[in-house]
Amino acid sequence: MPTRFTNQSVAEQIRLMGDILLIKGENRFRVLAFQNAAESISNLGQDINGVYAAGRLQDIPNIGKSIANDITELLETGQIQYLEQLKQEVPLGVVDMMQVPDMGPKKAARLWQELGITSVAELRAAAQEGKLRTLSGFGAKSEEKILRGIELMERRGGDTRLPLGVARPAVLDLVASLAAALPSGALDQVEPAGSVRRWKETVGDLDVLATLGPAGNAEQVMAAFRSLPQVSDVVVSGATKTRVRLANGLECDLRVVEPRHWGAALQYFTGSKEHNVTLRELALKQGWSLNEYGLTATGKPGGAGQAVEGEERFFTREEDLYGFLGLDWVPPEMREDRGEIDAAREHRLPRLVQRDDLLGEVHGHSTWSDGTASIAEMATAAIQRGYRYWLVSDHSTGLGIVGGLDGERLQQQAAEIRDLNVRWAAEGVDFRLLQGIEVEILADGALGLPDEVLALLDIVVASIHSSQRQDRETITARCVQAVRNPHVDILGHPTGRLLGRRPPSDIDLEHVLQVCAETGTVVEINANPSRLDLNDVYARRAVDLGCRIAISTDAHAPGEMDLVAYGVATARRAWLAPEDVINTRPAAAMLALLKDRRG
Repeated sequence: MPTRFTNQSVAEQIRLMGDILLIKGENRFRVLAFQNAAESISNLGQDINGVYAAGRLQDIPNIGKSIANDITELLETGQIQYLEQLKQEVPLGVVDMMQVPDMGPKKAARLWQELGITSVAELRAAAQEGKLRTLSGFGAKSEEKILRGIELMERRGGDTRLPLGVARPAVLDLVASLAAALPSGALDQVEPAGSVRRWKETVGDLDVLATLGPAGNAEQVMAAFRSLPQVSDVVVSGATKTRVRLANGLECDLRVVEPRHWGAALQYFTGSKEHNVTLRELALKQGWSLNEYGLTATGKPGGAGQAVEGEERFFTREEDLYGFLGLDWVPPEMREDRGEIDAAREHRLPRLVQRDDLLGEVHGHSTWSDGTASIAEMATAAIQRGYRYWLVSDHSTGLGIVGGLDGERLQQQAAEIRDLNVRWAAEGVDFRLLQGIEVEILADGALGLPDEVLALLDIVVASIHSSQRQDRETITARCVQAVRNPHVDILGHPTGRLLGRRPPSDIDLEHVLQVCAETGTVVEINANPSRLDLNDVYARRAVDLGCRIAISTDAHAPGEMDLVAYGVATARRAWLAPEDVINTRPAAAMLALLKDRRG
């Protein structure tokens, strides 16, 4: 009988095919098809075995007939014949070498083909023995980078938390499926709690709270929860709490609470632990013991609602619990014990930025480089989302892995943008396309396009995509040199990290942010949940230093604009108000803030 495959193990097999084809130098779009399919399977909320049994593999995003046939073969026979053939052509250890930071498929292929290196262990030994420098393009510094990269890769190998971009869709899908599986009126309130509700960038497990409606009972709800197609195992199940393991490996607790306990339970299970400890200490000072059910009077002198020992207070809303303790309600994103309770007591919590505050985005891509949709299609998506402007910022030359734009192609693109803007103006559409570039910061700190080209653009976003494992001094100086360029308006995804896949570069971000504040360079919160870069901690630090922030999705497809919610949440975790974010302003006011236009 074939092995039962999980979503992740199927995704690994599909991803492996793409990786081997990448090393072989196959067509980029063919490789991309396998990579996108693997990502869809990793994020799939249901057990892929059930999807296969129902004949619905091609209903999964990015799964066409060919890859569906590969998955069918894997599930039915335990292997994919084409993958077995590929394994004979490229040693699996060479694929493992690609996971070393800053390695990439071309370097891995050269090391294998020219030096016969077929594993990370052999790569480490060759670097230690100085053998890599015999290849053109490799030297002592290359060997040092590779050894440091292997160390970094091994150091992060034990992390079991999943990115928010995987966990949040999974729990929302779970909540929707639970509601659909129950009769109307079975549930009154149901909401994710924990790290997902706080929009923390990585998540260890999931929490869902619910109260019963007039047509529901707890036993019925627990039975429906255990039977959901997303559930692979039931860890423990009781009258009011069930823990299950999902197909993506996350565990999820469902708790059914009484309506009178909802406010305290939602607060308690949202966390964070540190926030809750400080809140409990505050309650004790006021003569109350706080738990997930509510408040119990301790009988000791306090300041809030004096009561006899043992008296209880329950709250149907979180706001009432915080208010009883003399606090303004604290938004979930702020509950990390970073001074929010003192601010709530002193009524000085900021009015946090919201999605509706954003009037446009200032970083996005089209088919002019590596996007999947035309400029007109991306603009239409922006208009549908209520935006009044959108920046076309395709990649510049100098990146290598995509078709970058030079000065001549930018002129051609400008004509297309101009024609679209003229059309919308004639139709009375309140929308404007801006032309920009995501210019590559090269390894020596120079930019991928000359100043005279950059000067013609509305906005220049400068980013690092290559040589990200440079030593701290080099990559910091490289970034600072770019930030000091008078035409660079925005520093894009400053650390270059990919959550769960690539650590941040070893950059002195404090120094970089100080230079951004000094030069008036805007710093990006890249809303793609694989990046969330800047993170919340550094975004708050950037504003404290005097920087302004841009929140953009870096969208390469129309649907990716919906990821802006992750960027807004990161900004809210950073305590940012609308005035801290440049793209909360109309286009003219936003452009006036850029450093080469001020004054």
